[in-house]
Formats: sequence, structure tokens, C-alpha cells
Amino acid sequence: MKKWMVLLPLAAMCAHGAIIGVSGPNSTPGQGVTACPSTAASIIAAPGSVVDDAPGATNCAQQGFDEKQGVLLAANLNTDAPGASNILAGTLVNSHMIFLNTNGNVNVLHDGVVWEFDGLILGVMSNQSGTLEANSSAALGAAGTTYPAAFGSRGLESRDSYSINGRFLTVNMQVTEPGDWIRVVTSPVPEPGTYALMGAGLMALGFLRRRKA
Repeated sequence: MKKWMVLLPLAAMCAHGAIIGVSGPNSTPGQGVTACPSTAASIIAAPGSVVDDAPGATNCAQQGFDEKQGVLLAANLNTDAPGASNILAGTLVNSHMIFLNTNGNVNVLHDGVVWEFDGLILGVMSNQSGTLEANSSAALGAAGTTYPAAFGSRGLESRDSYSINGRFLTVNMQVTEPGDWIRVVTSPVPEPGTYALMGAGLMALGFLRRRKA
């Protein structure tokens, strides 16, 4: 019984996840475009809507926000990686969205934006029709945010791309109409207090072992 009491803090690990940084050049509006100035990418709070052209949901540069955190997947989760289900049920994940959604038929190019997360990137959902994102919004989307349904060119097209390097995601987007939306799934990292609990648990285990010896 005493051993289980010592191990409980180790098992009760809380987790969190966040976009912790973004860097790169400003966006470049298309020639003759005055509706969108050159703008830096930014991290924002989860908005009320990211629906195409919805009031308050448009921007002139890539923006990212955190969605649901510490989600224990009830089913396998599909991402862009090869294979039907590449993040398995029972995995604990955090979710984030990056989008570029100009107001109407406004051309904006925004390449080389580097997003930094505090956990490793497990997968990205960016398919052109947006079905992967739309199908996962109920489980992973931010509470209170309205998301667009799946439709043509919702995700990344042939001109768009991304690359993953551990916790870093470099994104290239060009939009006219509609915008681009991608979901990024990361692994959680322990809350700061977890390390203290783990240290206390390990010290207690060592004390019990010395007493037993």
C-alpha cells in the first residue's frame, strides 16, 4: 500500500501544450492589393470563428492559436503522414490551428513562417479539401470557436507547403479565395509542478528502499 501511495504522484501527470513562438518575414500582398498591408505572423487567442470571410475571422498574415489540450484520443487519428491511422487511440495530444483567411478575393503570399511548439509535432492535417481538419474539429477544436466545413481548396494546395523539424513547423501559404487552414497535433509536455512531484516520489522510493535494506 505504501508503495502505491508513493507512485501515485508519478502517475498523475498533468500536461499542457502551446505555440510558444513564431518568426519569419512579413506577408506580401499581391500586386495592386491595398486591402491587406504587409503583416507579421502572430499567435492569437482562440477566436470566435475561423469561417471563410466571416467577420472577425479574416487576416492578412498567418495566425496560430491553441485548441484543445491534453486530449486522450478515443480513436485512431488521421494526419497527412502515410497510413490510414498514424496517431493511435490512447495517445495524449494537444491541438493547434494555423490559418490565413483574407477577406474576399485578396491575394496574399506568406512564406517561411516558423512556428515553435512546446511539444514534438506528431502530425499535421492539411489536405486540400480540409476533410481531415473538419472531421477532427469536434474532438480537437477550441471550445467556442466555429470552424468551416470541408470544401475545395480549404487546406494546402500545390503552391503551399510545410516542413517539420521536431518542435518547429515551417509553413508557406498563398491565398486568394478561399483561405488556408491547417491543424497541428503535438505531444504534451509535463506541467512544471509535475517535475517536483516526480522528484518527491523518487526521493520517497529511495527512502523506502534504504529502510528495507
